[in-house]
Formats: sequence, structure tokens, C-alpha cells
Amino acid sequence: MLTYSIAIRTLGTGGDNYRRELESIVRQTVQPERVVVYIAEGYPVPEFRIGREEYVAVAKGMTAQRALPYDEIDSDCILTLDDDVELAPDAAERLLRAMEQYDADCISPDTFGNCLMAPKQKLREALVGLVFPSRRQRKAFRLRRCGAVSYMSRPATGSCHPSDRADGPAQLWRRQRLTGLRPADELWVERDGFAYGEDTVLTHKVPVNGGRLFVLYDHALARHLDSGNSSAAFRKGNRRMYIRTKNSFIIWWRCIYEPAPSALTAAAFIGRSLWNLVIAAGAAVAMRRLSMLTQFFSGLRDGVRFVCSDDYKQIPKYKLQTNKPLINTH
Repeated sequence: MLTYSIAIRTLGTGGDNYRRELESIVRQTVQPERVVVYIAEGYPVPEFRIGREEYVAVAKGMTAQRALPYDEIDSDCILTLDDDVELAPDAAERLLRAMEQYDADCISPDTFGNCLMAPKQKLREALVGLVFPSRRQRKAFRLRRCGAVSYMSRPATGSCHPSDRADGPAQLWRRQRLTGLRPADELWVERDGFAYGEDTVLTHKVPVNGGRLFVLYDHALARHLDSGNSSAAFRKGNRRMYIRTKNSFIIWWRCIYEPAPSALTAAAFIGRSLWNLVIAAGAAVAMRRLSMLTQFFSGLRDGVRFVCSDDYKQIPKYKLQTNKPLINTH
């Protein structure tokens, strides 16, 4: 079986949820070679210890603490975790077996369980984010031309499907694939203080560059305890519409349009933007905050400015320009 180590990103403020995560690691039927915790610089190391974890201070940021060289790890695979994920005892074993079975470069549990949402929540996601369920698609998640996502509505528990993206709290990567995709090139995603869309940016890079990304459907495999320190601050912040609109445009441009430009793809995004304008206007009226509407236009404007800027042009292309395709080396 492939070997693996665990890499956790944290601020050290996860409390009881972090303790539960470490305890679930101890219970794994296949133990990791190392447990490396990448803690943001300036934050104290948590007092609770299970004895095996090693702390490494790195620059603060959801993406910065994931887009690392991982020099401390030489296992075949890296199981990347947020600090609020409780693993089933056989989680690592099942992910490793699925990785070998499907010859995957990255495989993720369906942590957020979109297919399990209540009808009202599914309707809200469809109206607000144009996120639709699908009974016919073969991919776990399909990233559509407009940048919105569709998901399998009724996957069988235990089934494993190829995907265009994956949830971020728990992901098993082949180490060489993760580092070979140059994740540090995507640090732009948190330029405005919150890494909106980070999961999509990092995982969609796998299929765009010829790799194999899969989602394993078992909601109990990795339970997201949702400490929500960063996401809660984002939802309560007064710039969330700006960041969401700006990053959504840049993600569409960088991850979808630029690798395969077409008039149809451009038209799809324009249609989505017009719908998002309606949503922003509705939010401005409902919340009595005109700033929601102005943030929408500012975010779209600044997103366009960024992809036209010299800073953006210095970032290597999302579809990596290389004479040798990034393929499995196993």
C-alpha cells in the first residue's frame, strides 16, 4: 500500500474540534508516517498533544498554509486537512485503496455533502449561486462554462467518481502531483484577506493539467466540525460581496476561460454575471445596504483590472507550460 503523511493547516485556535481531529488520527487503521502541523507564524502552539505531531511555522493564510513545498514529508502521499476534520477510523485506508484502484492523483471525501442538502437549501444554492444538482452527469462535480458548479444528486454511498473540483477540508494527494502543480502560483486567491474559491482553484488544476481527480462518496469518512474561524469572519465582513464577485471573475478567467477560450464560454459568464447582478440588487434592497450593489460592480471591475495587470501576467499560466506533461510517476 502507498505510504502517507498528514499535513494540517491551523491557527492553533481550533479548540475541542482540533483535539477531536488529532484523536481521530490516532485511531486510523493505517497510521501516517508523520503528522506535520503547519501553524501560522506568531500563533502559539496548542497545549493539547497526541505526541506525534510536529509543528512548523509558516506564513499565515488559507492558501499559504496549503501551498507549500512539503520538504518535511517524503511519503508517497499527503493527506491535507483543515484543523476541524474528524476522520473515520478507516478513512486513510479507504482513501489510499481508492487512490490505487482509480490511479488517482488526488482523491477527496464528499465532505460538505451537497447531495444531502434539504430541498430548501438546494433551492437557495440554485438561486443564489446557480449550483444545480444533476441526475445524469457522471462527474462528482462539474465546473460549467459560466464558472458555476453542478453536482451529482444521487451518488451511491461508497462510489467514487471523477470530478472537476473537490472539497478542501480533507484531500489525499500524491505528493509529487501536489508539489508539481505549483500551488504557490495561486496565492493571489487570498489577496483581499479571504481565500474565496480556494478549493476550486487548487483542485481544478489537476484535471486541467491532465491529472486524475476523484471524489469518494461517504459523508462519514471525514466529518467537518466547522470551527469556521475564517469563513465566519468573511460572512460577517462588510466586503464579502466585493471579494466574492472579484474572485469569481478571476477564477472563471484563469481556471476556465484562459485554458480554453471561446465565445460560448464568454457568453455563459456574461449570463451568470447578469443573474448575479439581480441577486446583488435583491440583497441590497433586503438588507437596506446600497453598498452590496456597489461592491458587486467594484469587484467585477477590479477583477478585470487584475487579470490585465502586470502582476497577473507574472503568474505562470494555470495550464502549466511544460515540455513534459505532468503525469503519474507511479
